[in-house]
Amino acid sequence: MYWQTLCAEIFICKEQFIKYEEDNHKMNTLKKFLSMKWIAILSVVIYGGSLIPIFSASIYAFPQADDWSYSWQTRLAWLDTHSLLEVLKGACTAVAEAYVEWQGTFSSIFLMSLQPGIWGEHFYAVVPFFMIGLLTFATLFFLSYVLKGTDRSCRIIFSMAVLWMTVQEIRCKPAAFYWYNGAVHYIVPYCLFLILAVLILKILRKEKFDGISFFFSLLIVVMIGGGNLVTALLTFVCLTGMFLLMLFIKRKKRLWCVAMLLATNVLAFGINILAPGNWLRQRLSGEPSNPVVSIFRSFYYGFFYIGEWTDETVLLMILLLIPIMVRMAGQIRFSFPFPGLIGGLSFCILSSMFTPSDYAVHTVNIGRVKNIIFAMYILLLMLNLFYLIGWYVKKMQRQNIMLKEKSFSVKEGICFYGVLAVLAFNILLTTVAEPQRFTSALAVKELYDGTAEEFGEAAWNNIQILKKDEDEAVIEEVPKDSLLLTSRDDIDQWHFGAKMYFRKDKVTVLKRKD
Repeated sequence: MYWQTLCAEIFICKEQFIKYEEDNHKMNTLKKFLSMKWIAILSVVIYGGSLIPIFSASIYAFPQADDWSYSWQTRLAWLDTHSLLEVLKGACTAVAEAYVEWQGTFSSIFLMSLQPGIWGEHFYAVVPFFMIGLLTFATLFFLSYVLKGTDRSCRIIFSMAVLWMTVQEIRCKPAAFYWYNGAVHYIVPYCLFLILAVLILKILRKEKFDGISFFFSLLIVVMIGGGNLVTALLTFVCLTGMFLLMLFIKRKKRLWCVAMLLATNVLAFGINILAPGNWLRQRLSGEPSNPVVSIFRSFYYGFFYIGEWTDETVLLMILLLIPIMVRMAGQIRFSFPFPGLIGGLSFCILSSMFTPSDYAVHTVNIGRVKNIIFAMYILLLMLNLFYLIGWYVKKMQRQNIMLKEKSFSVKEGICFYGVLAVLAFNILLTTVAEPQRFTSALAVKELYDGTAEEFGEAAWNNIQILKKDEDEAVIEEVPKDSLLLTSRDDIDQWHFGAKMYFRKDKVTVLKRKD
């Protein structure tokens, strides 16, 4: 009887131990899914995975439109000499000719003339890798510095969300990632602006003068000043604002750095806008708008496009990130003063980006221009939301309301993953109904239905005809069905630049037969 009782008690203890181990394992698994580190890893996987179809479509991307016009000197230099020095001379020639005959954006034209296709048409496939890679680096570089002091996992989650919204919902996808000429003229200067912002903040915050950061800041300021007018004006506005703020608060330390950067920006910007080619080009676009009227209209466009771009996906992403931002705000020793003023200044910065296009061509409905304004909108929206939450969190902390930091509670986790499920469902429904909304969804669609392949095959066939050793060439208009690789509005197909690029006396483009 004694041994039977002892065996029964041992068996019960064993069962309880096994149950305890199972419960402990479940609890550890639950804690893992609720931890910021796990969510950060998940966000990186989601963002990285979303790029796979975008990169897969790159094999169908080929030079088109202004790619030919701005790089024919460099291509011929490479074909004739295989000398990098001669290629660079060709790039300088392209800048000089465009400056006198068409536009003054000297740094952009220099980069345009070095489009990857000059080394061989298949090298053009690197364009989306380069553009998305640079956009990813610049955004992470900027946010990592601005959000310094917060938990690394939280920063990663925040940054991945900003990048995902930017890449997926960018307004003109071909001009952002697949058309080198449009992307290098807008996406690259935007990325340089983010890098410049970090370098300037480093210069101002370090006790010892950072000569390396200052040198690269001067270089970037020149490149931005000689790039598109939108980013050049944006840089001028921000540097002027920073200079005036430092004067107002009487901070003289490193004021000369900001003054020198501002002067360099003004010089480069002035060289850009005073180009003789700009005035010749303006005649084709008509008389420019009244500058005061354009400024007022820019504020209208700011309100209009904020309303248009704040869709259900953006709202759900905001809702998803609120608990993350609450934790981040609680980790920073900063009081987040005057959130309304910061929001107002951010709106002014965003609105200023509409002014150059409205002034010069009486419209802001240009895809490649809207791309960088949209990217800035997403960045400013999320940073202003974080700032507002930070102001509220600091107010609560003064009332001794403590905030958890490392992981969600069970209730918070249920809410977070619930919102994530709703967001995923919304993305799925949108992908089915409007695949053109998201870059990855559009890439999957066009890869699946053959639209991307059709465009790539037509472009490749045309290139082979143009490369034949004949004085004249007859090619067929490339299809315009692809919303991923080309654009009816921003990319005007195979115009006269192809003639010079391929050393032809005449190139005839036939209308495509349906």
